Amino acid sequence: MVDIRLYIGTLIAVLVFFGLGVLVGIGITREPRAEQLYQRIERQLRQYREETARELKKRDEQIKQLDGEISWLRLKLRANEQFVEKMAIPLIQGKLMFRNIAIVLATPDADGELVLRVQSFLEKAGAKVPLRITLVPEAIQKVDTPTWRETAEKLGLIVGDVDDETVKSGVWKRVALLIRYGDPQNYWQVLSRTGWVKINGDTQTAVGSVVLLCFGQNQRDTKQGEVVDLFLLKALKSVGVRTVVATSSSVGDEAIAPYLSEDLTTVDHVDTPLGMLSLVAALLGHHDHYGFGESARRPFPEPNWFVQQSQQQ
Repeated sequence: MVDIRLYIGTLIAVLVFFGLGVLVGIGITREPRAEQLYQRIERQLRQYREETARELKKRDEQIKQLDGEISWLRLKLRANEQFVEKMAIPLIQGKLMFRNIAIVLATPDADGELVLRVQSFLEKAGAKVPLRITLVPEAIQKVDTPTWRETAEKLGLIVGDVDDETVKSGVWKRVALLIRYGDPQNYWQVLSRTGWVKINGDTQTAVGSVVLLCFGQNQRDTKQGEVVDLFLLKALKSVGVRTVVATSSSVGDEAIAPYLSEDLTTVDHVDTPLGMLSLVAALLGHHDHYGFGESARRPFPEPNWFVQQSQQQ
């Protein structure tokens, strides 16, 4: 007869070894799988890093290649512009003879380079540029009604019971007349003291044409075009001054947009030789919207037009 304790001991031993077998089996089966999963993730990460590095290297090479192409195109463009500029001189020489032209800056030119280039080109065409005026739109837009009326009186206008809008129109008309016929009474000093304008040049010489140069392209400058520049341009037009609005090629269409609805001649690339040619044509009466922006109707005047002008002279 077998002792019951032997059965119990044997059963316990079997259970213990079974449990150990299960644990060992789990360890044997799970550990390699976890290790395999880790290795697979590591391989995928390494592959991703290698692919990313290759893509970045490829992108850098493309950027370097594009930078080289852009530099080459800029050199080519500059050479073409220099050629056009030299060829343009015979076309415009003497075309603006005996004309006095004022340059009005709607916004400050940081280094004055463009103003000097425009002035130099106009002088090559035979014109004189006796006067440069820089508007200070921030000061003008902040002026209250009493100051407008006080300024009008200092400019020799009789205000009386005239309404405010008429007073403003009268001030702009006086400014236009000062440009058109000169300023023997030194009224420009009044406007300078109010901080509205900065004057450079001869204020006594009569002027027949004005080039309004715009440099800004933000929302404030667009508003300025509506409430400052257009009032001056309308006043100039009313006293017989030919006006042209010009911007550089780096300025967006929104800067020139306010002037399109007023039937004003515009040039949106005056910083280029072709833009300078367009400016001379505009000052000669070739009315249009020149440039390469969406608002332009033609890039530049036809060369034959200049030839015809020469034959007429």
